[in-house]
Amino acid sequence: FVDSTQKFVTGTVKLKLYKGNIIPAGTTSPYSLFSEELCTFGEDNVYDQKDAEGFINLFGLPCKVQANMKKLNNIKD
Repeated sequence: FVDSTQKFVTGTVKLKLYKGNIIPAGTTSPYSLFSEELCTFGEDNVYDQKDAEGFINLFGLPCKVQANMKKLNNIKD
């Protein structure tokens, strides 16, 4: 199984060594999931800014549920 998960793991990693630290300096791979189109917010957006609102609401839901639970049970921080 593990071998099948590594099928597309290939490429080059550049690292900088500085005072006992290892700093990633770049990667390349023919199977990279990075797309400059997704990182560029021009007029021909691949990414819709409205998607961020849903993402924020979804990942903020546990905080909202916890706040409601504390309010219902009169729990103060």
